[in-house]
Amino acid sequence: MITLYEFAAKYVGKKVDYDKAFGPQCTDLFRQYCHDMDIPHTGAVEGAKELWEKFSENDEKLYFDRFNATYAMPGDVLIEDATATNRYGHVSIVLAADSLQALVMQQDGFAQDGCKLGVRNLKTALGVLRRRR
Repeated sequence: MITLYEFAAKYVGKKVDYDKAFGPQCTDLFRQYCHDMDIPHTGAVEGAKELWEKFSENDEKLYFDRFNATYAMPGDVLIEDATATNRYGHVSIVLAADSLQALVMQQDGFAQDGCKLGVRNLKTALGVLRRRR
């Protein structure tokens, strides 16, 4: 197992295609994060938003707790809903946060340009998954 910041240093600037299907997507980064943090693969989802919407049906519930995104901590998994231009939603890994936004590590499956840092709005997110300790 590696630390959150070792994970970020290892993958920022690289394309992560965990499942070797459809190129590098945000869910691939999530699966790689789980793998590197010794969390078992919990099954496929059609899109990132299903990590939130189908939480009680999927095995994520065995390894994560689900919270509203009023507060995020480093290592949380931020989940966002579908938009007019992205029906799948988005998932990213929180590196730092305040009450309004989070600095995240993310990957864009549409751009296929690899992992990068970005800022996401907590107020519009579906919520966060926090690893159980």
